[in-house]
Amino acid sequence: MYEAGLSSDEVALFRREGIICLPDFLAPEEVSALLNESKGLLSDFDVSSHPMTQFKVGENDHIGDEYFFNSSDKISFFFDTDAFDESGALKYSKEQSINKIGHGLHMRNQVFRKITMDDKVVNVAKSLGYKDARVLQSMCIFKHPVGSTNDERENAVPPHTDATFLFTQPQTAVGFWYALEDCTLENGCLWYNPGSQNVFPLTKRFVKVNGGKDGCTMIPLEYDTQNVPEDKPEDYVPVECKAGSLILIHNSVLHKSDKNRSHKSRFAYAFHVIDGTSKFDELNWLQVPVSGGCNFTKLYE
Repeated sequence: MYEAGLSSDEVALFRREGIICLPDFLAPEEVSALLNESKGLLSDFDVSSHPMTQFKVGENDHIGDEYFFNSSDKISFFFDTDAFDESGALKYSKEQSINKIGHGLHMRNQVFRKITMDDKVVNVAKSLGYKDARVLQSMCIFKHPVGSTNDERENAVPPHTDATFLFTQPQTAVGFWYALEDCTLENGCLWYNPGSQNVFPLTKRFVKVNGGKDGCTMIPLEYDTQNVPEDKPEDYVPVECKAGSLILIHNSVLHKSDKNRSHKSRFAYAFHVIDGTSKFDELNWLQVPVSGGCNFTKLYE
C-alpha cells in the first residue's frame, strides 16, 4: 500500500496537522516479529548487571548519567519511574518494570534493522523531501497495564516536541512511531495538538551540560512571547489506531500520551529521521559516536 511513499495529499495533511496515521503500514507478520523480539529482549534482560537507570519524563527529570549517554548506539534498558519501592527493590517483574529499550536498536538488532531500513520507509522519507535521510534514536516504548490490585502505573508522557531533544538547523526531525499493539484511549494512545507545529515556537532545549559531565538540563530559548497561543488540554485529539499502524510525528508538533488505565499493554517501536544536510547540534544529548558526532545511519545512498 505504501510502496510508493506518501501521496501529495498525505504530505499536505502531515504538514498541516503535524501528525498522520498510516494504518496497516506493517504486515501482521512484521508486527508479530517486532512484538516477539521486544518481549524476548525484556525476557533476556539481566537485571543484575544494570545500573538501575530510570527514564523520567517530567520537565526537569530526564536522566543524564553515563549509561544514558552511552545508549545512543547500543541496546540499553530504562526503568519506569514507579518500578522501585522505597528500598530500591523492584515492585514488579523485570518485564513489567522497563519503560524503554534504546537507542540503537536498528544498529544492533537485525529484526528492528530490517523494519527500519525497509523500502517503504525509504520512500516515505523521499516523499517528505529528504535529501540525505539519517536514522537515529531507535527504541521500544512500553506502557504496561495496571497491576493486579488495579493500581495505575506512572507512565504518562507530558506534552512535548521532539525538536526539544533532537535540535537541528533547520529543523528536520520526523518521528516514525509504530503501534505494535492496538492503541486506545484506555491504554495510553498518542494525543496531539493539531497544527501546533505551525503556531507554537520552540521555547526550550534539552542539552548536555559541560559535555555531559554534569548531565543534561533544559535551557530556555528566546521567542516572541506576545504571539504564543495557550496550549490548552481541550485542543488535543487522540490517535487511536490498530497494531501495524505507522504514525509520523513532526519535530515541532505538541504531543503526549496518558497513563495506561487498562489491563492491556501498549507496545510501540519508534525511531527518528533527520536530513544529513541539516546541522545536528553538538549540545544534543544523543551523539554517535558517543564521544561526539553525527555518524547516523544512512537510510539510503
